[in-house]
Amino acid sequence: MNKNLVRLVTGISCITLAFASMVGCSGSSAGAGSAEGTSQDTAATAEQITVTFMEGDTELGSASANKGEVLSPDSYASFESKDGSEFLGWFEAPSFIEASRKDLTTDTFEEDTTLYASFSAKELTEDTRKWYLAGTSQTGPLKDNAWAGDIGQNLIDSFELVPTGNAVNEFAITIDLYAGDQFQIIADWSWDTQKGFGLFTELDETQFESGGSLGGSEQKANVNVLVDGNYTITLTTDPDNSSLDTVVVVRNGDVTNE
Repeated sequence: MNKNLVRLVTGISCITLAFASMVGCSGSSAGAGSAEGTSQDTAATAEQITVTFMEGDTELGSASANKGEVLSPDSYASFESKDGSEFLGWFEAPSFIEASRKDLTTDTFEEDTTLYASFSAKELTEDTRKWYLAGTSQTGPLKDNAWAGDIGQNLIDSFELVPTGNAVNEFAITIDLYAGDQFQIIADWSWDTQKGFGLFTELDETQFESGGSLGGSEQKANVNVLVDGNYTITLTTDPDNSSLDTVVVVRNGDVTNE
């Protein structure tokens, strides 16, 4: 009887230990599975952003990445080549303002973004437009300009920036300007294309200042003359990429016609 009791107790103990071992293994396995599932869920729910690549109004394509991560070069490399042109970079502003330049090898994005490609033609397209000063003056030559009014062809011709012959698409005019004069540069005696203060790339701000614009854009703001003088205004253009245009103003000396 005692032997049978011993056998019974021993058997119950073994069953109990085996059950406990199974429960332990099962719990451990479930825990591991839960941790793995959490990791996968986190990866699956990482927030993604989309970067859209443009050339002017043409969409080149798009690429996606996790928020705050660098884009894969393979996702945009093909957008950086164009026959007959040199790639200059990606910009958030379609006007290619330098402050909006993005280096895709290091820069990351926190939200959906549109980038614009800047290209420079290896051989410049000839600019067949005619460029003019448009402005106003109380005493100087711009008095007859009337902000590119209907003034007759002879007077219109006197305000033309003519080709210099020094470089492709380089145009210039030398003119007396007086303090208080205001002007911009326009193409083909039309306000469809205008270059205001914000697009002048080199001038002395002790001699000129922005006159503001009804549209609120410095690119369309009048150039106000602060100092009398004889000035040469030189414009260079790239018809395929106007962001590469330059406007330089140099004071040659005092006015030539008092």
